[in-house]
Amino acid sequence: MRAPRRISPAARARRALLADLVAAIVLAAIVLHLAAGLGVIAFFGVPVLLVGLLWIGVERLLARGRPRRRRAR
Repeated sequence: MRAPRRISPAARARRALLADLVAAIVLAAIVLHLAAGLGVIAFFGVPVLLVGLLWIGVERLLARGRPRRRRAR
């Protein structure tokens, strides 16, 4: 089935609008899929990051309180 040769400006505008709508739906689906994945990563990643930073901070505070050993020559 072939498209008509002469397309009115209104029909052309409707087709362009339909193409834009389909593209927007596809992009929105991709973005929602990626955002949901990033949300899961952030849900588990942020607590791990905070625990790691807390661990490093405690180690540095404890290292400050200990006297430093001198290297034997």
